[in-house]
Amino acid sequence: MAEPSPRPPFGRVKLSLGDRHMASRADKARSDLSAVAFGGGYLWLASDEGAMIERLRRIDGQEFGDHRAFDLTQLLKMPVNKEDPEIDIEGLAVDGDHLWIVGSHSFTRDKPELGENDQQEALDELADIDRNPNRRILACIPLAMLGGDTDGMPGRAPRLRAGRKRSDLLDLLRDDRHLAPFMAVPAKENGFDIEGVAVQGERVMLGLRGPVLRGWAIILEIRVKLHGDLLKLGRLGPGGLRYRKHFLDLDGCGIRELCRLDGDLLVLAGPTMDLDGPVRLHRWTPPDGEAAETITGRDGCPMVLELPAGHGCDHAEGAAVLEGHNGPELLVVYDTPAEERLFGARGVHADLVPLPRRS
Repeated sequence: MAEPSPRPPFGRVKLSLGDRHMASRADKARSDLSAVAFGGGYLWLASDEGAMIERLRRIDGQEFGDHRAFDLTQLLKMPVNKEDPEIDIEGLAVDGDHLWIVGSHSFTRDKPELGENDQQEALDELADIDRNPNRRILACIPLAMLGGDTDGMPGRAPRLRAGRKRSDLLDLLRDDRHLAPFMAVPAKENGFDIEGVAVQGERVMLGLRGPVLRGWAIILEIRVKLHGDLLKLGRLGPGGLRYRKHFLDLDGCGIRELCRLDGDLLVLAGPTMDLDGPVRLHRWTPPDGEAAETITGRDGCPMVLELPAGHGCDHAEGAAVLEGHNGPELLVVYDTPAEERLFGARGVHADLVPLPRRS
């Protein structure tokens, strides 16, 4: 039985997931939350299972409800058609009138269950690596497609090109001197794994859970342009860079979420491996201009606060900035929430953390 984390010394809000159209899956959704964003008057949530987006409206200061779920297979052209696709959504961001979505882009290794299999089957599972192309999603969905009680405007939302064997983003990084050795390494084993996205105009920041290089975490910066119904990679400034990497000293942790606050990025940091903690929030100011790669020590990305982590539960995965009565607050959602976070048939409590003012 998973042990709940200590009750944090800050507030909680209710997330009431009960879409009348898809109530049968809402109970599972609350247990697998991996990303959250606020914008367009709604709270947007995603799970790392399946291919759904959850939308909630703020009922009052302590609850979000009026749940509506959207099937991304109806809004996006998937890299591979599957009956039960999994995007492994790990990042959401709202910029202007678009909701941005990013999948992990990672490989995964099967997890053996010794209680159900003999040793040979378990060993075979450990050798099985999944290369699911549907994790290679980077898309921006017009909020108009997610409005009202229907799926809004018809059509497909633009996404970066990706297919069964190729991906514009992964192809770009294939020969990178830092990342190339990790592109085919599974997630949670220090392999390439996107967890977090922050967007401002055409500037897109992708937080990497892995790899972490000798303790240094990585934010990948790209420029993404809208071309009709497609997203295309642009160049960063007059130097013609296609991308650049920012290395941050996060005490050996990888990046689990990014969100914007004023001109800074809040960086949720946690273990690259499959461990419970630690989980910390850092604040980093992205460099101005279009300089080359950067490296920032601890003084340049200080820890803002530490979040609770349970034993086998309460894994902080998503964070979004809300405007509270006394200043900005951070809403944090958890994968595998502790039992005491759950309420009703489909509700789950998220944490609401006052953000310290900048010193």
